[in-house]
Amino acid sequence: MVVTPSKTDRERVIPMSAELFHVIAQVIRRHRGTYGTVPIASRYDVHEVWCPPLPYLFQTQTGLERQAMSTSTIWRRLRKCCTELAKTHPEFVGTTFSAHDFRRIFATDLVNSGLPIHIGAALLSHLNIQTTRGYVAVFDDDIVRHYQQFLDQRRQLRPEEEYRDPTLEEWSEFQEHFDKRKVELGSCGRPYSTPCAHEHACIRCPMLSVNATMLPRLDELEDDLVARRQHAIAQGWKGEVEGIELTLTFLRSKRARVHRSQQLPPVNLGIPSVPHSRLTPE
Repeated sequence: MVVTPSKTDRERVIPMSAELFHVIAQVIRRHRGTYGTVPIASRYDVHEVWCPPLPYLFQTQTGLERQAMSTSTIWRRLRKCCTELAKTHPEFVGTTFSAHDFRRIFATDLVNSGLPIHIGAALLSHLNIQTTRGYVAVFDDDIVRHYQQFLDQRRQLRPEEEYRDPTLEEWSEFQEHFDKRKVELGSCGRPYSTPCAHEHACIRCPMLSVNATMLPRLDELEDDLVARRQHAIAQGWKGEVEGIELTLTFLRSKRARVHRSQQLPPVNLGIPSVPHSRLTPE
């Protein structure tokens, strides 16, 4: 089901079961049977603002005016459902739900079922995966384990020759790639088998990771760029000035990033231990 507009004015795709889709279809059919379409209704926001009339799916008749269901109405109906459910399921006594809780339950169920969290983020229309992690009631190691299970299942469906051991030539090429990623100012993070997309303009490249020992070299480059900018301004080379200022922006940003990383305290990872099972001879 596709819902538009949403609170972020982005089209959202909502996956749902056949049973839930049947319920939604019945609501839409009831509107169309009475009005020919889903009628326009106003909505009173919790911030005491009247929102523009839209074809809200859940709406009520208030006098001569149609209004979208308020959040308080939805909360009351959910509490009533919880009370009825507690009569046959005592474990739900005193439990209350909000509409947003079901979104969190849906996200948790997805990840616990083995779906990678980044796919869950796409289904929830989250722009940042950290937002999805706040929704999901699982630990980080559970997320890693579910993702590994997902990869194992996918690999079982792929041809076995795709997971063969690399040849000596392929392995040498792989190692050579990482040797080529070493540049004057640090290391390049471009993926394997991809060339430099910025023609070795490393200062501007977002893939460059500057080594802290090269900070004096950044200062030298900055002094040279400032001198070049002054000369370009004197000559009236506006295009050159714009390019140098952009390079200076990237340079100062990378230098500030190195300074921030130096201020972070060191992390003690401990000494790795070998499992006892590996120490026991077979």
